[in-house]
Amino acid sequence: MKTIQIAFSQYQSASFLWSELIQDYGFDKARKIVCQALDLQKMNGKKNYTMPIIFSGTGGLALIPIQILEKEDFKISYKENQVLIFNIKRKSFQILNETAK
Repeated sequence: MKTIQIAFSQYQSASFLWSELIQDYGFDKARKIVCQALDLQKMNGKKNYTMPIIFSGTGGLALIPIQILEKEDFKISYKENQVLIFNIKRKSFQILNETAK
């Protein structure tokens, strides 16, 4: 398993990453990517400890500890079915609240 460090304090919250993901992959594929991220959380994550992350440039998936976001002073209230969409090049992120399937 590869570990990368992300200094979230250098990134800004955005509201366009979900629509950008749809534009890049199409709605059905973008929805499937989110579903896969949520499945990854269910299979390998820990409730109230990890959050799935989607790298918008590649569609890649990973799990990150929620503590990373809390350390960086992000004002989030973690809920189930949340996914973090992350764009390294644009230095931006968006928290997507996915509805139940």
